[in-house]
Amino acid sequence: MIKRAISTIVLWAIVIGTVGYGGTMGSVLLLAIFSTLAQYELQDILGKSGLPPWPWATLALGFAIVLQAGLNLTCGIYLWPLVAVALTIGALACAHNPTAINRLAGSVLALAYVPFLMLYYAMIARNGGVGLAVWVIAVAKFTDVGGYLVGSQIGRHKLAPSISPGKTWEGVAGGLGLAMLVGAGIWKFAPGWLPHWFTLERALLLPLPIGIAAILSDLSESALKRRAGVKDSGRCIPGIGGALDLADSLLLSAPVAYYLFYSLQ
Repeated sequence: MIKRAISTIVLWAIVIGTVGYGGTMGSVLLLAIFSTLAQYELQDILGKSGLPPWPWATLALGFAIVLQAGLNLTCGIYLWPLVAVALTIGALACAHNPTAINRLAGSVLALAYVPFLMLYYAMIARNGGVGLAVWVIAVAKFTDVGGYLVGSQIGRHKLAPSISPGKTWEGVAGGLGLAMLVGAGIWKFAPGWLPHWFTLERALLLPLPIGIAAILSDLSESALKRRAGVKDSGRCIPGIGGALDLADSLLLSAPVAYYLFYSLQ
């Protein structure tokens, strides 16, 4: 518990420091690096599940996808055709090597599950400001924190015992409640970080669908780890596990938040 708390404080200090001193470019670069670390751990999990991706090429593509989305680089017009060509070549290779189909499936899943979802944070930062992207991250992660704190104390009714035995419906309620408080609190105490159209009502209510997406995202990562027979995706973050363990609740939250914001502007 203590290690988890210390790691959380340090990680938020890194995020806030990067946003404050690195601006959009520094924030997007940090996001791309973090996404690549999470993708690396996912690829290891997929390998243990019988779907080993093509490692370095897939990681390089994932890094480029997130970086291009955040910085809107002109070279991006060549990136998507490159992805299509790479996957086409992989598909052709499968025709002559039956085992290559597993590598192709693993590579597609590794790209789709991490960088293609994380790039939405880069798009939110580009269109609504870095502060809005940080708001989404805070809502998603505090859904996880609230679920853990409440569920560990009063949790009785299991949410998905076959996937994640520790999660409870009481934890869901606590997580969503804390997410709403955090969302409204950031609006109250750091209004300069958020766009003008982001009202208190939206800051209070949007954490509900985003928090639900965070819980489902967390469960999906737990299902992948259970399939691979591992408890944590890595050991690089004391008290938390790996980068993918940290990213678990962030993945599905990003596209949900992005399209909610898009519909409200």
